[in-house]
Amino acid sequence: MLSLVVRWAVALLAAAVVAPAVLAASAFPSRPVTIVVPFPAGGSLDAVARICAEKLSAKWGQPVVVDNRAGAGGLVGAQRVKVSPPDGYMLLLTNSAMVQNVVGAAAANAPYDPVRDFKPVVQMTDAVAVFIVNPKLPAKSLQEFIALVKREPKQHSYGSAGVNQTLHLLGATFNEAAGLDMVHVPQKGDGPLLNDIVGGQVSGGFATIAAAGPHIAAGTVRALGVAGPRSPLLPDVPSFKEMGFPQLDVVGWFGMFAPAGTPEPVVDRLADDIAGVLKMPEVVARLRSMALTPTGLPSAEFGAAVKRDLGYWDTVVRRVGEK
Repeated sequence: MLSLVVRWAVALLAAAVVAPAVLAASAFPSRPVTIVVPFPAGGSLDAVARICAEKLSAKWGQPVVVDNRAGAGGLVGAQRVKVSPPDGYMLLLTNSAMVQNVVGAAAANAPYDPVRDFKPVVQMTDAVAVFIVNPKLPAKSLQEFIALVKREPKQHSYGSAGVNQTLHLLGATFNEAAGLDMVHVPQKGDGPLLNDIVGGQVSGGFATIAAAGPHIAAGTVRALGVAGPRSPLLPDVPSFKEMGFPQLDVVGWFGMFAPAGTPEPVVDRLADDIAGVLKMPEVVARLRSMALTPTGLPSAEFGAAVKRDLGYWDTVVRRVGEK
């Protein structure tokens, strides 16, 4: 009898704990929701946030506001969401820089822990990088480019959109893996990077397909390889793994996060609704026009990917990152 009473007490206690969270999810959202983008307005991440905000606002009947909190390569916006109440009303839409900013030497003074301080909601798109070169170079393939750089030591360089960000780290990894001596020339963003490659100030570099796509189509740059698996956006361009460089078998991402401690039912509601947005034909078409492929990776799988990336980028930054 006592055992039965104990079981009933435990069940009632569990119900008392779970019920408020379920109730909160069923009522969510009852007021405006903010999506923090930790980069300036106008970029691909900002565009994805605004597409998502428009559709979610229509679905929920509540305003969904995009708040651009740029600074320190994404750290400022991430910190803003980290300290916000864990109720689902302030979210972070960011990219792989969330992980890269806090690995290597920076880990000791990192303002947040990507795993401990945030709850992954859903991975929204991939962000594939492609290695491109100036088309005036006599190199039609990656192997020809490698041979060219080795024939002409100290004469070639590669650009990036910023120190110790994805494009730089991919370039540094390739430089090391291929045994090249290219100098790194950082720029402040995709636009100046593309200008450098088109203008011949650098021999090549990694760029997102979203940024490089129009230049590839126009013939002002030449695509030699993609990081990660072969992309449907550039089906004729081989992957680095295919060409003998498994070190570059990695894909960037855009993903939504909530503060750690956000109730699971609220996270589930957010994940389901955002995944639904990513399946809308008009949204798929808009993202593909931006050279982004919707993924809709669920919370648990996205979280596993973040942990995997944390280990990958920590190793890369410690090996080839700039101090």
